[in-house]
Amino acid sequence: MGNINFIHGGNIYEVKRRFKKEVIDFSANINPLGLTKAVKKELSKCYRLIPHYPDPEAKDLIRQIAEYWKVEEQNILIGNGSTELIYLIAHTFKPEKTLIPVPTFSEYERAVKSVRSKNVFLKLKEKDSFTLNITNSHRADISFISNPNNPTGRLLIKDQRLDILKSKLNVIDETFMDFLPDEKSHTLIWKAIKDKRIIVLRSFTKFFALPGLRIGYLIAHKDLIKRSKQVQPPWSVNSIAQSLAKILLNDKDYIERTRSFINKEREFLFKELSKIKALRPYPSLANFLLVKILDGRISSSILTGKLIQKGILIRDCSNFRGLNGRYFRVAVRTHKENIKLINALREVL
Repeated sequence: MGNINFIHGGNIYEVKRRFKKEVIDFSANINPLGLTKAVKKELSKCYRLIPHYPDPEAKDLIRQIAEYWKVEEQNILIGNGSTELIYLIAHTFKPEKTLIPVPTFSEYERAVKSVRSKNVFLKLKEKDSFTLNITNSHRADISFISNPNNPTGRLLIKDQRLDILKSKLNVIDETFMDFLPDEKSHTLIWKAIKDKRIIVLRSFTKFFALPGLRIGYLIAHKDLIKRSKQVQPPWSVNSIAQSLAKILLNDKDYIERTRSFINKEREFLFKELSKIKALRPYPSLANFLLVKILDGRISSSILTGKLIQKGILIRDCSNFRGLNGRYFRVAVRTHKENIKLINALREVL
């Protein structure tokens, strides 16, 4: 079957092209509860927005975010997903030297490479439970820190500690922070609005199940926002994404149900994966688990291929810098789907 290694999770289109298979997608860390009722209702009205340009300032959405976090509107910038904002940061501040703890989301590296930055990689060690320890010798122009980290699910910065931030500018990617019930104890949003050394990235994609719309935002000191706006292309975020995103933060029932559901199913998935002798799952606070294959006869690429034949797509982690062909990642999905994953893994392993 050959090596199977997609650049990112969620590439169900390539699976269909190559294998002619419909799969349950465990490779993308998307909320399995799907779209909220309010979003589905509003979506039916969104056709009226298409003949018009989107609001280039995304004012209504920014107002909602500002009210939710109790920050000023001038501290917020909306983007076409958090990935666009990662590239925007790279092109706005053009770092000569960038620090990236690995393994982590690969787009940090690709973004700063596009401005010819020298990358310094700080390896998070398995024996240290993939925790972070930045020393003064690791100082850089920019650091990118995923918190919780992808693919490990670990908090790299806890309890709003700022002493760990050594770079001139520290980009804290909180894409998966929403899944933590105590996220307000860990988010650096309120630090970022006052400290020009911090930019916080947030996303609607994972928690609110909107990956197809591409919508995210960053929160930072107003001077950093002003600089970034000068580089961002006009009409970056489409009208439908703006319209749907602005109703999400007030859906407290959905937020609470999601956190409760993910916590329960993550514990179940971790427990069941731990029972498979050939596997070692790592504890996570996010909606996914990193898993190590202990059986040296099978690689993550081979396992991915075998599971595709059973209608399941996992994330082969061999292309994560700092990992190898013995690791894969699985999202937390519905209970029924999680059971299918466990059964398929038992059959294969």
